Amino acid sequence: MEKYELRRLEIGEWQEYKKIRLEALFSTPEVFGSNYQKEAGYSDAEWIALLDNPKCAMFGLYNQGILVGLTGVVLDRADESNAILIASFIQESHRGQGLSRLFYEARIAWAREQGCLQITVSHRVGNDASKAANQSFHFKYTQSRDVVWPDGVEAEELIYVLHL
Repeated sequence: MEKYELRRLEIGEWQEYKKIRLEALFSTPEVFGSNYQKEAGYSDAEWIALLDNPKCAMFGLYNQGILVGLTGVVLDRADESNAILIASFIQESHRGQGLSRLFYEARIAWAREQGCLQITVSHRVGNDASKAANQSFHFKYTQSRDVVWPDGVEAEELIYVLHL
């Protein structure tokens, strides 16, 4: 892990952010709550606004200066004492090294800085990597719901919470 760095993306890095986000949506559409077609249509201003939102933090995972992963956290619009973990992606050649630990540490720290009382994360049933990652940080399963995912598949969304 020493050759990896995770840091918050800045507004001026929006093109790099756009590139890896679209790569994530294209390569693994089954794990996201959005889709490639929708986000590929975003204007430059919309990409910039995503990084300029004080109620959200997007982090880039770099390997020797090259962006190879992405993750985010956003304050819940309905309850800003709750942070929601979003948009995690690591390029396939960098998976299996425990790098999601960096994602969780950074997002939990950001939520604490915002004064959040809890953090929510969810995933589609069968996403065992996501489940293993959240369980290693002691998130507790709270509920599930049937949803139609952006790839058109109806499947359960499993929801977990960590109380801070």
